[in-house]
Amino acid sequence: MTSPLHTTLSDRPFGVHFRLPRWKSLVVLISVPVLLLLVQIIVFQAVVMIEGPADPLKPRLTPLTILASGISTAITALIATILVARLARISWRSVFSHNRKFDWRRLGIYFAASVLLVGLSVVATALIAPESAGWGGFDVGATTIGIILVTLLAIPLQAAGEEVAFRGVVVPAAGSWFRGVRPAIVLGIVLSGSLFALVHVSIDPWFVSYLFVFSACTVLMGLISGGLEAAMALHVSNNVLVGIINALFAGNDATVVDRASGSGPGASLIILMVMNVAVVGTVWLIERKKHSAAGPKVLVSAG
Repeated sequence: MTSPLHTTLSDRPFGVHFRLPRWKSLVVLISVPVLLLLVQIIVFQAVVMIEGPADPLKPRLTPLTILASGISTAITALIATILVARLARISWRSVFSHNRKFDWRRLGIYFAASVLLVGLSVVATALIAPESAGWGGFDVGATTIGIILVTLLAIPLQAAGEEVAFRGVVVPAAGSWFRGVRPAIVLGIVLSGSLFALVHVSIDPWFVSYLFVFSACTVLMGLISGGLEAAMALHVSNNVLVGIINALFAGNDATVVDRASGSGPGASLIILMVMNVAVVGTVWLIERKKHSAAGPKVLVSAG
C-alpha cells in the first residue's frame, strides 16, 4: 500500500517549505553531486570516444560537450526530483513552486527581464573591462554555428536542471536541519552554494566567489517569488547569452574554460555579480507589485 503524500508547510517560504528527517536530508545532499558526477561519467563516455579525453581544469566547450552537459544535468535533476519527492512524501510539483502552481507566464516575464540585465552586463564588460572577458577575434564558421545551435538546445536543459537540483532539491534538504525559517534559509544558501561550486570543479577564487553569489541570489529569488521561475530564467538567459557571445568571439573554435587558480577574469565576474543582485531586486519589485495588486497576504513565518 502506498503511503499518503504529506502536504508542504504553507506558512514557510519556498526553499524551506518541506522538511526531511536528518538522515534523509543527508541522503539527498550526498546524492545530488554524486548523481551528477556518475551521470556525467556515463554520458561523457560518448564524447571521449569521439573527441578524446579532456582536461577537467581546462575543458573545451565543443558542441558535443555542451550537449552532454545538458543531457547529464537534466537526467540528474529528474532523478533528484523523484528522490526528494519520495523521501519527503510530497508531490514532485512542490520542488518547483510552493502555495501556487508553476507559472509559465512568470517564467516568461523573468526571462525577458533577465535577458535585458544580462545583456547590459555584457555591454558593461565590453566597455569597462573587455580584456577580462577573454574574447578573441569575431568569426562565424561551421564550428561557431554548431556551438550556437547546440547552446540554444542544450544549455536551457543544463541551466534549468541545475536550478532544480541545487535550489529546488538541495536547499529544502539542507534547511531541514533547523525548524526556524532564518537559520534554515542560511544553511540552505551555504550548502547549496558549496555543492554548486564543488560540481563546477574550479579552484579559482574569483570564479568560486561568483558561483556563491549566483547561488545565493537564485535562492533569494525563490524565497521572494515562491518558485523556481526567476532562478531558471536568470540561469538560462545568462548561460545562453554568454555562451553565444563567447562562441562568436572564439575565432571559429571551441571556447576553453580555464578553471585553474588565478585564471578568473575578476572584473567581468564582479560585473556579473552586480547583475545578479540587480535581478534579485527586479524580482522583488515585480513580486511586490503582484502582491499589492492581489491584496495583503502573510507569506512567511519567522519561527
